[in-house]
Amino acid sequence: MAVKVNAPGVAQAKSFIADGKINYGAWSFSAADGDKLLGPNGDDWPNFAKYHLAEHPDQPEKTKARYGYPYGKAGEVYENGVTAAKSRAAQQKDTEIEARAAELLDLIDKKEPATQKSVQIDEIRAKPGLLQGTFERATLDQQARTVAMSFSSEEPVQRFYGTEILSHDQGAVNLDRLGSGRANLLINHDPNDWVGVVQSASVGDDRKGRAIVKFGSGQRASEVFRDVNDGILTSVSVGYIRDEMKLTRQVEDGQDEYTVTRWTPLEVSLVTVPADQTVGIGRSARIDRQKEQEEARAEAARRAAAEAPSQTAASAAHKEHVMTPEEQAAADAAARTKLTAAEVEKERRQAIINLCKASKIDPRLEEQWIRDGMSLNEVADELLAVHEERSKQRPHEAARLGLSTKETKSWSLFRAIRHLNNPADPKFREEATFEIECTRDLEKKNPGLASGSTKILVPSEILHRQMPEDVYKRAMDTVPGSKGGYLVAVTNMDFIGILRNRSVAMRMGARVLSGLDGNVTFPRQTGKPSVTWQGGGGSSVTAADQTLGQLSITPKTAIVITDVSLQLLRQASPSAEAFVMADLAQDIAIDGVDAATINGTGGAQPLGIKNTTGITTGQDASTATYAKVLAFPQTAGSANAILGNPGWVTNTAGAAVLMQRQRFTSTDTPLWVGNLLDGMCVGFNAMSSEQLASGNVIWGSWDTLVIGEWGVLQLDTDTGGTRFNQAQVGIRALWMVDVMLRYPQAFVVGTNLS
Repeated sequence: MAVKVNAPGVAQAKSFIADGKINYGAWSFSAADGDKLLGPNGDDWPNFAKYHLAEHPDQPEKTKARYGYPYGKAGEVYENGVTAAKSRAAQQKDTEIEARAAELLDLIDKKEPATQKSVQIDEIRAKPGLLQGTFERATLDQQARTVAMSFSSEEPVQRFYGTEILSHDQGAVNLDRLGSGRANLLINHDPNDWVGVVQSASVGDDRKGRAIVKFGSGQRASEVFRDVNDGILTSVSVGYIRDEMKLTRQVEDGQDEYTVTRWTPLEVSLVTVPADQTVGIGRSARIDRQKEQEEARAEAARRAAAEAPSQTAASAAHKEHVMTPEEQAAADAAARTKLTAAEVEKERRQAIINLCKASKIDPRLEEQWIRDGMSLNEVADELLAVHEERSKQRPHEAARLGLSTKETKSWSLFRAIRHLNNPADPKFREEATFEIECTRDLEKKNPGLASGSTKILVPSEILHRQMPEDVYKRAMDTVPGSKGGYLVAVTNMDFIGILRNRSVAMRMGARVLSGLDGNVTFPRQTGKPSVTWQGGGGSSVTAADQTLGQLSITPKTAIVITDVSLQLLRQASPSAEAFVMADLAQDIAIDGVDAATINGTGGAQPLGIKNTTGITTGQDASTATYAKVLAFPQTAGSANAILGNPGWVTNTAGAAVLMQRQRFTSTDTPLWVGNLLDGMCVGFNAMSSEQLASGNVIWGSWDTLVIGEWGVLQLDTDTGGTRFNQAQVGIRALWMVDVMLRYPQAFVVGTNLS
């Protein structure tokens, strides 16, 4: 097929780079992305062409087949998109296209990557935000007990990190939750204090988000409705999450501008104090608490200073007074209470110090956590965030050798396996000299992973080496069969990318900590201090401590085996090697991570959800009805354990059952909406995995699940069983992972779905 350089596309790419419109994130270009470039009428072919580096003159004009090698979208050039174009052009021997892509990469390299901005965007997106709205009082309907409100617009809002603009483009506002008719109207964002329901939500032609809320008829709801009607309660606050956002304008001496290109409003609240838009994402409560603590400490100091002289005088005037037995008992009880509180505080401080030392936390941060009076649960949240950030900045650090691009490309899986399968053969040993040297270097870096001559250790650069397009598409687009696993169409994939995307647990939102070193411990408060009251007569008081515990993740080795023929091992094809690596990644994701996350029994393997003490088991799902399905999240809600990112996981048979059950009889209102692998069930994300036994279904807050990875892939061989006679070699991969369930109450399990 003839191909030539598309000059307008190259020119636009250079213009984007010159303007700093460079996206350093993951790259994909789907049919839907192409449709967006064609505009609302589907005929903007000049715009479509400008996002491609190549043109095929032998293809019809005004068709997608006419253009090739996309490099960007949405007004940005993607570094990984240009890299993918260069790699593919090299494979296709399209030398002119390869040269233009290399030129673009050189221009990108000369621009300073916005690493800190990318990290900041991840931090911002990870936490929910608040947006102040307004009532449209003229719409208040006394009889229907409804009122409309405007909850969003594209007006710039000042945040602590810069200026934020919420896009109201078509598809930018996800109203699945707010427009479902099931989102509650809350007071001060308290899920236990609801007074009505959000009846409907929409985005108008004026690019504003609006909702109609209906008040209940109970006493509490009626009181609030009267306050709204009388103009006493006027402030509205909407909680939302940022699904996608980007830096749209950088200002040297001012605040940068960020545009949230896709976002989801979660709930609507009537608030007694309007949200402070400048406080920042997720910081309102923390700053309020710090302010309260500082004010309380200042007030206590002022009182102590004012009362000191009078207390001295009083003690002098009454120094001859002798306490009665009742007064002595009261004083002793007060002393015991004070001592217990001091001991609890000492224990909290020491626990934070120990945890910070173990996690190598900056002493200044340690001092702040102690000074702010943070609970151990709050410290655990902060530690988890720190480990996540380290994982992003230094993924699989334990396996990193600092290989050059040339060295990374030259590393060969098949050379390593041929040597392991024939360790005494000098020919194979000489061929695998580089792979053996890499293993020795990793052994020195990780003394506990000594492999001798029986294993090969794989550097992390290899795990992040991009696979050929035909390989990762095969890995991600093939029907998963009996094992299950998540299917997703993506581009620019490597070993780690396939592992992440084929794991249902990870796709449901489990938090992944990669590149860990040794055991990692997180604190938790397993009980609350009991509150006791004492009358003036000095009745006895039982001192009570808070119960402290800890959760830890320790490396446990998942072992998977994929068989290859001796004939295949003789090949020198990078694609053939990549196929085997992709198979290993799939097996680790499905048979390793997902199986352990759901069914792990502890001990040598991780402790999975179903076997963790504290989850709710035996939830009835037989002859599933709308009420029975809703009972799952209601059970977690009764324990205040609906957190973060809840959703459902069952197997495909269970998904089929839920797709056939209607919420309301004689209507087309299935409980499960979507396809058998990926959908929505009563307002929550839902996915299927064949790692769940027949009849099993799990509802839970999946982002409270932590998956730890120690990041050194070990390989060895197995020729046992019938492999020798069949001229096959089993490649055995060892991958160290563990699973930690931070809030077991956030998971509800049923085993009789039918």
